[in-house]
Amino acid sequence: MNNKKRPTIATVAERAGLSVATVDRVLNARAPVNPQTAEQVLQAAEAVGYFAARLIGQRIQARRPHYRFGILLLGTAQAFYANLAEAINEAARAWPDANLSCHFEYITDRTPAVIAGQIEQLAVKYDGLGVVSFAHTLINQTIEQIRAAGVPVVALLSDFHETPKGPYVGLNNHEVGRTMGWLLAHFGPAREGSIGVLMGGHRFVGHQARVDGLRSYLTQHAPQLRMLEPLVNMDNSDITEEATLDLLARHNDLRGLCVAGGGGDGIIKALAQLPERPEICSIVLESTPLSHQALEQGVISLVIDSQPFLIGTSLIRLLVELQAAPVFDPQRHCVYVPLQIVTSENVGEGGGMDDVFDSVCVKFTRGNF
Repeated sequence: MNNKKRPTIATVAERAGLSVATVDRVLNARAPVNPQTAEQVLQAAEAVGYFAARLIGQRIQARRPHYRFGILLLGTAQAFYANLAEAINEAARAWPDANLSCHFEYITDRTPAVIAGQIEQLAVKYDGLGVVSFAHTLINQTIEQIRAAGVPVVALLSDFHETPKGPYVGLNNHEVGRTMGWLLAHFGPAREGSIGVLMGGHRFVGHQARVDGLRSYLTQHAPQLRMLEPLVNMDNSDITEEATLDLLARHNDLRGLCVAGGGGDGIIKALAQLPERPEICSIVLESTPLSHQALEQGVISLVIDSQPFLIGTSLIRLLVELQAAPVFDPQRHCVYVPLQIVTSENVGEGGGMDDVFDSVCVKFTRGNF
């Protein structure tokens, strides 16, 4: 005969460290209870095997606010954006105080009118938007109108203005460029020569900030390294591959290669097909299985990881916050996540989601730059 006592509300209350009345309110919805307390009761109910634990969970779910977010990403650099989409979805699923869902669309036509139309359609359907796009008068006006109508729009990875005028989540792009310059000056095979740079396009404010940061560092600290005029690769790996081979053929003194946006796989493909590896320092910004393999094989030198899980969690946190506090506050609503430099020696290292939540509010500071 099993003499074990069946768990009661009192058992749950004792385990949760709460009063019986509080547990009763959660279970029977007699009065409002804050979400953290309700979650505490649910965890205690599950831990002691209380028969109504599932019912408590269902009621907590039903009481949470529901938000639907639209996310617009670039259709290029598919491995990178797949990682970012996964990170955003995971952060949405893990969010404790609301039921969230994310819908993803991709920019395949870079005509400004088409992009503006995509953003408008998302704004009609969703409670908040995360958008990766270049800056253009039509796109910027569309975003400003949507924000004015009360739908939060967060710029992802690249802002829409040189000076922030709305919420942003991503790296501090000027400092990314300065970091590239420092790496080239300290880890390049030679102290003088030319540096090749590829960028998605001049209208990407973030890409231009990286190029400007790189140029400013080299001018100040390594003037013997001459930055060539940046080449536009449309974030396309095939264009990047051709441009890389052309740079290597035309510049015998090439000492470094950087990608300021997407398309870094093209550098990997170009360098991997050469019978003899050139002595250059090569830096890409997409931390993917291909770039990790290229690091391990010595095809490329360094990866600057944009930390998609930090970006995804920061985006979800900000979109939820903006539902209740839509007035733009640059101190709270511009989130600069810290970059991570990946080498052949730390490929594969990284924290789990607990580390992401602990780090999400870290602001990327100027440091020694």
